[in-house]
Formats: sequence, C-alpha cells, structure tokens
Amino acid sequence: MVILFGGSFDPVHIGHLLVARDAKERTEADKVIFIPAYLSPLKTSHSAPPEDRLNMLKLAVEGEEGFEVEDYEIRKGGTSYTVDTLLYMRTKLREKPFFLMGADTFLRFHRWREPEKVLSLCKPLVVDRDGKLEKVRSYISEKFSHLEVNKDIFFLRVRRVDISATEIRERIKKGKSIRYLVPDKVLEYIEERGLYR
Repeated sequence: MVILFGGSFDPVHIGHLLVARDAKERTEADKVIFIPAYLSPLKTSHSAPPEDRLNMLKLAVEGEEGFEVEDYEIRKGGTSYTVDTLLYMRTKLREKPFFLMGADTFLRFHRWREPEKVLSLCKPLVVDRDGKLEKVRSYISEKFSHLEVNKDIFFLRVRRVDISATEIRERIKKGKSIRYLVPDKVLEYIEERGLYR
C-alpha cells in the first residue's frame, strides 16, 4: 500500500515529515512518495526554484525507510495537475494509492481539475489537525455524496505541528534562525544556496 504526498514543499519542513510518518504508521502503508509540484495550480510562482525544492526533499528523506521522492511533476514542467500525476503513478504503481491532503485543501476539491477522475484514481486520505472533520463530512454530503467514508475516502487525525513554509521563509528574510523547523541537511542547503533571502 502506497501513500502519495504532493505539494510545493517550499521548503519541506518537520511538519510535512511528521504528518507523512503518522500517515504511514496509522495506515500501515509500505511507503510514502513525496511529489513536489513544478507549479501548483493555485499559485503564480514558488519562492525557490523547482530543482532546489526537489533537492531539499531528497535531503530531508535521505536514509528514512519507506520515504521516497518522485520527480515526475518537476520533469514534466508547467502547471502540476493532480489528475495527470495520478494517471502517471497508476501505471507505475499498478494499485490505487492513498492521496494525502489537509482538510483545508480537500474543502476546495470541487475546484480541482477533473475531481471525479481524481477520485477514481486514488483514495483521499484527509488529515485533520484543527477539528475540521465535521466540516469535511458536510462538504462531502453536499458535493460528493456518493463517497463512502472508510471505503472511498479516509480521515486521519495527526499530531498538531504548528509550522508553515510561509513562516520559515519569513524568518529567513528577517535573518532569524530556522533550526529545528527543518531537517539539518535542508537548513545547510538553504544557507549554501542563499534561498529565501
């Protein structure tokens, strides 16, 4: 069983890694595959270049059993649509993977490109950190009433880790330390490359 975890990872931080580990342990998945976006559909640009975000992710998961990085969206370029990535990953994996996403992200799911096709290609694994599951349940019954919880869509409560990539970028701009917010190797990479200044 595989979990796909897509995102900007701009930069990858401890919160991403803890959520991934919790998801892997709770679902007893064999692995989590991180997929950095070349360009997220809802953003005009990212702060760090795609190659740097990919490299930081590789450094972050290095030596962690069951964590992998897939560079499909970076290689493909252009806007990264989940439906395209899932079509690619389904031929590669030959199974219907879980797709990890936050509750806030899922609450905009009807605006995604071909949401029904996405649902046919994966099992959403919706992470709840802020007690939003009731909101998610109402959203499902309103927009996707055919989905059955614990069969077509799954919920996952994880520990609350209050770290955001935005906060990390702001701290770097202000010359503040980001130690303990990102893995040490990622911190070294950011400093060496002068990212987010």
